[in-house]
Amino acid sequence: MMEEQESLSVTAWIKALKKGEADAAQKLWKRYFTKLVDQAEARIRNCPPGSLEAEDIAVSVFESLWRGAQEGRFQNLHDRSALWWLFLALTKQKVASHIRRETALKRGGNSTPKSINNDEDSGYTFEQLISEEPTPEYLAILQEEYEHLLSILRDDRLREIAVLRLEGYTSQEISEQLEISIPTVTRKLRLIRAAWSKELA
Repeated sequence: MMEEQESLSVTAWIKALKKGEADAAQKLWKRYFTKLVDQAEARIRNCPPGSLEAEDIAVSVFESLWRGAQEGRFQNLHDRSALWWLFLALTKQKVASHIRRETALKRGGNSTPKSINNDEDSGYTFEQLISEEPTPEYLAILQEEYEHLLSILRDDRLREIAVLRLEGYTSQEISEQLEISIPTVTRKLRLIRAAWSKELA
């Protein structure tokens, strides 16, 4: 019951964020900032010490979320699961952009150092992350979490369906390949989403 109420709260904050309510942004900040810092730290382990701070990445991600919401770039952002995948995508892209710039500078490139807040993610739409047919970018985002998320599913059939879905198969194609009905696929996809939402809560 508490988990359901919390999920509804995050959904309400997302709606308020899209309306420009700063209080909603503050609540999301309190809810997710520490988790984002943890994600950022995991991604910058191979960066030179001091070249990039996890807290700076987390702040930049929130700034991109705020600007994107105000500009209407995240129309399909509706619940906490979708929000978390967006956070992962933005974090990954911020770190990758920083590493590319640092590498270019070390090679003697003429690129002027940019702030981590420079929105190279401006063309990276949320629709690409949660589209009916998962994009290569979406699959790349999931790669690091892939094995762990599969391990928490309770049986082999759920894992089979999850793997096929992440590889881009439609419900119809999964149904045909595994010789089960489409309603069964749909029901098991709900179980997978529920398990992963709980894990990422």
